[in-house]
Amino acid sequence: MAPLDCSTGSATVTDHKRITYRFFASTEFPLSVELLFDRKTFRLTLPQDTPRPDWARLAFNRCPNCTLPKDAAYCPAALGIARFLPAFEARVSHEKAVIEVETGHRTIVSKSTFQAGMASLIGLVCATSGCPLTKFLRPMARFHLPFADEQETLFRSFATWLLMSLVKQRTSGGSSPITLEGLKDNYRALSVMNTCLGNRIRNSVSRDAALNAVVILDLFAQIAPDNIDGDFEDIMEAFTVEDD
Repeated sequence: MAPLDCSTGSATVTDHKRITYRFFASTEFPLSVELLFDRKTFRLTLPQDTPRPDWARLAFNRCPNCTLPKDAAYCPAALGIARFLPAFEARVSHEKAVIEVETGHRTIVSKSTFQAGMASLIGLVCATSGCPLTKFLRPMARFHLPFADEQETLFRSFATWLLMSLVKQRTSGGSSPITLEGLKDNYRALSVMNTCLGNRIRNSVSRDAALNAVVILDLFAQIAPDNIDGDFEDIMEAFTVEDD
């Protein structure tokens, strides 16, 4: 299958940053998804011929906490996924694949499953799509780390939020205490969005790889608030070093 080029007709590599996912399964040609991002904002750039299915319309199963204006035509996250979903709509969750992710600085290869690879791909697309509920994830998406496990994701998410809060405070001259409360609220809102996104996708696929990919993403969204309210039990190990 030819690469799915998610650039616009006028976009060039110099205008954008590029990340490419390639799924190698059995003896088939690789399923390839090329994504281009604005260099300044790291927002996903969609080509003019991006499919616009009914399930991607904003009014179709709209998230109850969506903050987009009512006259917006499409859900940004759904529209980003619609670009490549047809190539994966018949894939089974646990189907084995070698997944290659090429970024500007490195290429990462993993022997995994379609659901794991799609979770990483869909998470990247949602974070950069322009959806206001996922915008808080975009600074982390700029340094995309595919196939991150639970501990890596929590560590990066918490660290990114705290650093972002510190930079904003320094540049604005503020003095309010820096906490993770805002991040916790964002993840709770994201979990609502994930549920609605899964319902959207369910109307467009015949197998479960894409659906279970969203389930995986939602598990991370639910774990983060629990760790913030608790004692950071899932990342405490990362700070364990030997005594001097």
